[in-house]
Amino acid sequence: MGILNPSALPLLTLLGILVLIYLRERWRKRIEVPSLLLWRAVKEDSLRVRRFLPDLLFFAQALLLLLLIGGLLHPYRPLVVTTLQGNRQILVFDVSASMQAREGRTRRFELALDQAKKVVQALGPLDEAMLISVSTKPQLVSGFTSDHRHLLHLLETLTPVDTGTNLGLGIELALAQRDREGRQAQIHVFTDLPQSALNLPATQLKDLVYHRVGRSDDNLAIAALRLYQNPFQHHSQARAYVLVRNYAYRTKSGQLLISLNDRQIFRRDFTLPAREVTSFSVKGFEGAGKLVAQLNTEDALDVDNQARAWVTERRQRRLVLVSPVQALHEELERVSRAIPGLLLTTMTPEAFTPSALDAQDIVLFHQFVPGAVVPANSLYVFPPPDNPLFPVLSEATDLTILDWREAHDILHNLHYVEAIPLKRARILALPSWAQVLISSRTQDGEVPLALTGEKDGHRVVCLAFDLGKGHLTNSDNLTLLLLFLNTLRWLLPPDPTVPVIVPTGETFFLPAGIAPDSIQATLPGGQTRSIEAGAVEIDQVGEYRIKGSHYNAVLYANLFDEAESDIGRREDGSSFSTSVAATPPPQELRHTVPQEFGRLLYYGAAGLLLLEWLYALWRYRRAGAP
Repeated sequence: MGILNPSALPLLTLLGILVLIYLRERWRKRIEVPSLLLWRAVKEDSLRVRRFLPDLLFFAQALLLLLLIGGLLHPYRPLVVTTLQGNRQILVFDVSASMQAREGRTRRFELALDQAKKVVQALGPLDEAMLISVSTKPQLVSGFTSDHRHLLHLLETLTPVDTGTNLGLGIELALAQRDREGRQAQIHVFTDLPQSALNLPATQLKDLVYHRVGRSDDNLAIAALRLYQNPFQHHSQARAYVLVRNYAYRTKSGQLLISLNDRQIFRRDFTLPAREVTSFSVKGFEGAGKLVAQLNTEDALDVDNQARAWVTERRQRRLVLVSPVQALHEELERVSRAIPGLLLTTMTPEAFTPSALDAQDIVLFHQFVPGAVVPANSLYVFPPPDNPLFPVLSEATDLTILDWREAHDILHNLHYVEAIPLKRARILALPSWAQVLISSRTQDGEVPLALTGEKDGHRVVCLAFDLGKGHLTNSDNLTLLLLFLNTLRWLLPPDPTVPVIVPTGETFFLPAGIAPDSIQATLPGGQTRSIEAGAVEIDQVGEYRIKGSHYNAVLYANLFDEAESDIGRREDGSSFSTSVAATPPPQELRHTVPQEFGRLLYYGAAGLLLLEWLYALWRYRRAGAP
C-alpha cells in the first residue's frame, strides 16, 4: 500500500476545521431576556455545555472529507503483472565502396542485403529492430520499430557509396543506442571488413553477430594521381604521375589510358605481379584542361579504376609590397623577375589605399599594418609596435626556433626550418582567430614567430621576425626563401575557373556569404539536388557541378583508399556467415505496478452524500408530520 500524491496530505487539516465549526455552535452567546426565573429553576450542566458531543451528521461529514482527501492522495496497492516482451535487433550495414565488389554475378552489397532481409523476416511479431548505415560516418536510418515491412523497404533504399568506411564508429553508435534504451539488443553487422580491422575492445566484439561477405581479391586500382604544377608554371611544365597497384594475389594485366580534354594522350599496356605497384609519368602537356586516367582491366571493383585532375593555365598574379624600406623593394624585384607570372607592385605606406587591391592580389605589409580591412590575402612582416591587428608585447633578439607545424602546407616538405635567421623579432600576443605556425621560447614562455589564420574571409600570415637586407637572395638563407615562396603559394586566391580536387567522403562547404537556397548541385550520375546548410557531401567518384545565380564551381572527386581497394583482406581468419540464427521467443517479464483505488473512494463519497441527503429528507418530513 502507498500513495502517489503526498502533496495532498495537508488537506487532512480540514478535519480540524470541521471540529472547530461544531465547537463554535456550542459556544455561549449573550442574549437579553425579560427574566432569569426560569434559568434559576433549572440546574445547569456546565460540562454538557462545553463538551464536544458529535452527532451522526458530524461523523458523516468527517467520513465524507476522508474519502475525498483519500481519493486525492491516489492510494494504490502493488500488483504483480506478467507481460510478453519481444526481442530487439540492431542492424549495422556497411555501404562503403568495397561493398560494390563483384562476387561472381552479384555484388557483395546484394549478398549482405539478402542476409539482412533474412534477419528481419525471422523476427517475431513483438520483436523490434533498428537500422544504421555506415560509410565515412554512421547514419541512423530507422529507430526501433516493429513495422518489419517498413524496415524491409528501408533496406531496399540503401545504396553503396564511393567512400571509405568507419565501421567501428557505426558499431559504437549501435552500442550507445542499446545502452540508452536500457534493454538488451542483439547487434548484427553486415560488411566485408574483417573483425581484426575494427579498433574495438574484445568485450564489445564478442556481443556482435558478424555477417561477413566477400571472398574475391581480384582488383587492380589507380592508387594515386598526382599533378605537379606550381601556380607560376606553364602547362607544358606540368608533370603527372599515376600509381597503379595490384591488390590481387595473382598476376594481373591491364591498360592505362590518359586523356586531356577527352583527347587521348597516353596509352600503356602492363602486367603486374601479385601485390605489386608500378607508376607512370606524363609530361609535356599541349594545353590546360581536364586530365582523366582510366584503367581498363577485368577485376571485381570498378570504382577505383578512374581518377581526375586539372592542368592549369598560368595566370598573371600581382604581389603588392607596402614597405618603408627601399632595400626590400629592390630585393623583391630581383625575386619576382625569377618567377614567371608574378608581377610586383611596390608602394610606401603613405601611398597605400585598400581600394587599389584586387581580389586575386597578394599584399605584403612590411613594418606597416593598415587600419582598414584589406580585401585580399595578406602577409605581414615585422609589424610595428602600435598596430590594430597584432598586439606587440615587446621585442627580442637572437631567438631560436624550437617548434613548428610541419603538417601545414607552408612548412610541408620544408627542411631545416630551425636554420631561418632571426636577428630580431616582435613578441606578439596571439589573436583569437590565428594559430601558431612557428614558435620560440623566452623566459616568459612560448612566443609565436609566425602565425596563420583567416580574417574577414581572407587568409592572413604574419612573420614576427624581420627580413633583413639581402636575406632572401643570400645563398646561405635558402630555407627563408623557400618559406617566403611557400607562403605566397598558400596565399594565392583560388582560381574560380579551376575545378577543386576533393577525395570522396569529404564535405565541400560553400564560401562564406553564398546563400545555399538558390544553389543546385549536379552529381556524377546526372541527378540534381538542392544544397542544404551550405555543404555538399562528396560520396561518388566523378564530376560535381555546383551552380547558382552568383556562384559556380566544379569538383573532381577521386577514391584513393587502400582499405577499400584491398578487397581480399586475407590477413583475417574470421569465418564468412551465410546463415541466420533463429530468433528467440518473446520473454515473459514479471514486474510490480501500482494499482490505484482512489476512484472507489470517490464512489464511496458520492454514495455517502446520497445517504446524507436521504437522511436529511427523512428528518424534515418527520418533523413536519402532525
